Amino acid sequence: MATLSTGSDCKANCLAVSNDGKWIAARTWSTWNALFVWDAKTYKQLFKHDYIRFIRAVDFSPDSKRLVMASYHSDEAIVWDVASNKQVQTLQHNYVISAKYSPTGDCIATAAEKSVRLWDSNNGRLLVDIDVIVTPYYNTGLVCNLIQPPDQQSQNGLSPTATSSRALPCQSMGNSTITLWDMSTHAQVGLIQHPQDIQTIAFSPDDQSLAFGGKDGKISILRVSSIIDSIALSRLHPTFQEPEIQIDNAVLDSWKHNQLENAETLLTAAISDSQNPAHPVFASRALVRTRLAKWDAALVDAERALDIQPSIIAFLAKSVAHVGKGEKDKAYRACDIAFEHFHSSHVTFLLLIKAIIVFMAGEHPDAISRVDDIIATVSFNSICYVVQAYMYLLFGNSQMECGNHDGAIQSFERAQAQQRDYPGPPFSAISLITGWKFDNFDITIRQRLCEALDAAGRTNDAAKCFHDLKTELGGHGEHLEWVHVFGQRSSKKLEHLGDIAVGIQRYDEAISHYSTALSVILSSPKAILIKQSKARLATGSWKEALDDANQVITLDASSPWGYEIKHTALHKGGDYDNAADAFETMLTKMAESPDPDVQRHGDQYISPSSTRATIRKIVHRTLRHSPRVLINTTTGHLHNRAEQASAFESLPIFKELVSSTTTRIDYVRIKREVREYFRYQVVHIAVYDLGESPTHDKLQMFCKIVRDAGFDWAWSDTCCIDKSDHFVLQEALVAMFKWYQGSAMMIVFLRGVRSSSQRGALVRSVWNTRAWTLQEYVASKTIHFYTEDWTPYLDLQLLNHKESPEVISEMEHATGVSAQQLMVLRPGLTSIREKLCLASTRETTLVEDAAYSLLGIFSVTGIPAIYGEGEGSLGRLLAHILAGSGDASILAWTGESGSFNSCLPAHITVFNAPATLHLPSPISESEMERHITASHSSSFDFDSALRLYERLNDLSPPWFAASRMKLPCIAFQLPPLTPYRTRSGRVYRADTVAFGMVEIKARHDLSRMKTLYLIHPWLETVLEREDIHGGVLIDDGVAPPPSPLTDGEELDDEEIDNDSSSFAEPEFPSHPAPIRMPSMDKETRARRLVARLRQPFGALLVTLASTGRRTMDYRRVAADSLITAQFQEGVSLADILDNVRVLDVL
Repeated sequence: MATLSTGSDCKANCLAVSNDGKWIAARTWSTWNALFVWDAKTYKQLFKHDYIRFIRAVDFSPDSKRLVMASYHSDEAIVWDVASNKQVQTLQHNYVISAKYSPTGDCIATAAEKSVRLWDSNNGRLLVDIDVIVTPYYNTGLVCNLIQPPDQQSQNGLSPTATSSRALPCQSMGNSTITLWDMSTHAQVGLIQHPQDIQTIAFSPDDQSLAFGGKDGKISILRVSSIIDSIALSRLHPTFQEPEIQIDNAVLDSWKHNQLENAETLLTAAISDSQNPAHPVFASRALVRTRLAKWDAALVDAERALDIQPSIIAFLAKSVAHVGKGEKDKAYRACDIAFEHFHSSHVTFLLLIKAIIVFMAGEHPDAISRVDDIIATVSFNSICYVVQAYMYLLFGNSQMECGNHDGAIQSFERAQAQQRDYPGPPFSAISLITGWKFDNFDITIRQRLCEALDAAGRTNDAAKCFHDLKTELGGHGEHLEWVHVFGQRSSKKLEHLGDIAVGIQRYDEAISHYSTALSVILSSPKAILIKQSKARLATGSWKEALDDANQVITLDASSPWGYEIKHTALHKGGDYDNAADAFETMLTKMAESPDPDVQRHGDQYISPSSTRATIRKIVHRTLRHSPRVLINTTTGHLHNRAEQASAFESLPIFKELVSSTTTRIDYVRIKREVREYFRYQVVHIAVYDLGESPTHDKLQMFCKIVRDAGFDWAWSDTCCIDKSDHFVLQEALVAMFKWYQGSAMMIVFLRGVRSSSQRGALVRSVWNTRAWTLQEYVASKTIHFYTEDWTPYLDLQLLNHKESPEVISEMEHATGVSAQQLMVLRPGLTSIREKLCLASTRETTLVEDAAYSLLGIFSVTGIPAIYGEGEGSLGRLLAHILAGSGDASILAWTGESGSFNSCLPAHITVFNAPATLHLPSPISESEMERHITASHSSSFDFDSALRLYERLNDLSPPWFAASRMKLPCIAFQLPPLTPYRTRSGRVYRADTVAFGMVEIKARHDLSRMKTLYLIHPWLETVLEREDIHGGVLIDDGVAPPPSPLTDGEELDDEEIDNDSSSFAEPEFPSHPAPIRMPSMDKETRARRLVARLRQPFGALLVTLASTGRRTMDYRRVAADSLITAQFQEGVSLADILDNVRVLDVL
């Protein structure tokens, strides 16, 4: 709960909360007034406006973006933008006492002492002003809603359409009265009186009910249909009434949206579903069918409706159908008969409809004359003027088609005069009968007048008409295309003359024509200004062309074309800096243009920002596989990537490269300039200025050798890694393998190896025993070995010592791995066991380095280096590798368990033994065929075999949640063990049903462990899902993360050209493709599984762990030697299936 303060002497007596719940607004009333707005989540006050006199009401817009406030003594309602705290509209209304947004947000209603007004919320335009008397004024409430009229024939579900969707503000009058008005006629349509003062009112969400509360403490709820008289709802004026077209709302919706086939289908269904269809349904279908030009069917429906009950709609449908068939006399007769049957209030409507039918029959002047007669005799005749205006519009269209442009102009001008003076509401019945659309058709009239004037050769009059219309239309999207098309046509003549002059290179003449066009055209002059500017560029008038370009930009800053000319003018004038800026802006405007053609036009250009980005990519790509800091071998200075990029961008050549690139990036030139620049780097710390020490001497000699070899840059972990920066250190640990791969040459300083040493010294060298040096040899493409007095090892003169037979032989001897295997090792989660085996013989000074020295070779990025954690670092690494690869061979070891998880070793040395000792013995294909053939005997339990295969196949590989491992396996509990003493230590034996006699060597006292299990975890092997290295089939293309100074993106296709070799990724030997089993059915796989499952394997020993958890947790009991087990023939497949488990191993 929170309290929002407005001041100690203030009364907060008006509150509003936005629909989205983000804002709270309140007005205070005491000795002074204020408007407060708070953030509803943080309760922070957003803004406060003091001394706003007598604020009577506040309300948020439905989208919660605006707030309207009624200020009584200021005679205005003020609209605020909440986010910006800016006043956006002021609605003038004397003594305004209430303000409310409509539910859709399109309108704002304000109430005052003597009137109610409705405003357009978008532009603040006054829509409706209703004169009312409200006393006392200080007790006025207001609701602005759009409601549907009540059903008039509830038994049929029919409703009138003539007045649907009227806006009905509701205002309390006096102390005890609520009045409702029809917004189209400004007539009162409902009145509610209450014995007590009314304090507040509200419509229900469905607009069908009205609630109000008074001082008696009671809330009353009334149905709108009981308040508003149905006759009043459909009445336009006491002397003019449209007949009701009573139809289902679904039919009405389809009809109004010109979905006539659907409306016909719905009406047909209504007729079929009713035993006694009402006459309005037939009459309505008759009208729909006239709109579909189904004249005969419409006549049948009209007659059926008239047989049931005569109605105006039925007669009108009949009349329209006859017109459609060309039977004018019958049409007129049907219309005349309607006069004899119905109420006098319909007379005006019938006269008007008959005039429309005469017009539809093609007798246009007669129809228009008939409307003149109606106007002369009817006092409320605005609808007549509107209908006559529509007739003039259609008549003018016919005259245009016949080429009678002067006559069309006269018709359109009369239509414009009629419609302008007597604007009217939409007339539903007439629209449904004729299909005429009265909404905003005044714009259509003026569009046609512009076209008629232009066609008649009255260019100036057309231009003036067009200018006025365009100004009024503003940014109405539905007319933008017409405005564009007509504007282009209006300027065509003079512009065309200028174009002809340009075509024959008479540029001065073209400039004259364009200038004349600019003086008369009333649409946007941008296009002609652009052509004039180009003509001036052709004459060498750079300044004048630039003036034209700036004028285009002033007229429309969002247009790209002004910036295009400005770029050309500046470029030809030699101002390359500003030319590049103009060019960048031009492309930005093209990209932001709503016109797809303009956007596509911009695709042919290369923006200066793209050129800059490309140069940066080339710079970064040049150094992509190099370390963060390099040594300049000439100066001895250290230089990081950011400094290199920043220094290069400050050079004049960089700006020239940017400004000279427009349509195609010159990669060759950029790369050439980049390489040239990187030969002359200036950085901070000089290696050659270091004091004397063995380490410094080593670095200086190292740089000299690199420089003499023709390389400008060198790297050494001694001075190029800031070990005090954890991020830099972490990056180096992970990326070092990649850095070695990307290096042009690796120089190895063999400490303790003298120049006089013989073959074998490399094997015995300290370098060949250290964990960190493993990746130096494995990753590098080219390597040079130097003795401690800086002479080549064995005096080798080869460019690459890795190609030396002597070195190859010694490295095979030192690692126990063939040269070919060393060549194919790549970073990532592949060849896992081979990499661990190589690392198992290496030494480290710090315990943690046994794991951290392998981060790069495994491309592991999610493990932070935490020095001081001890052998837990190895556990974290192995858990990460196992979770990422699913390679259970990581569990194949004997020795001491680690602290991270009992299934992971404490020391990496355990991986010196091959994993194949633990895995089930391999089976040749010929032997496998014999097993499969034997499994087809009746004694083979195939159903259990199939279930066992499905069960194991559905299990996931081992995975970790923190340090807890989920281990899928087959687990059998051991019976009590029998201990034995041997010379090699303590031995336990157990005679098991599943495995027969099992022997276990362990340093732990197993007799004290109550529950022990032997488990078979090598499920990937028995399911034949392993690759040739013993790991699961996974994607080995795991790449390290991009450098923090690069964006991780590749260059575009053009980057790959003849000069791109020096920037390409280093090539690696192809990795052997994993063995993939041929496609086979589930039955065969199940039989193969059973055969492999019967092979001997190295079992793991686990015991229950006491953790206090409800779930059963296990720990691996480390054995001193391999525990060999094999399922006995007597163990059924069903028993094996019953012992499939997923253990939680700690």
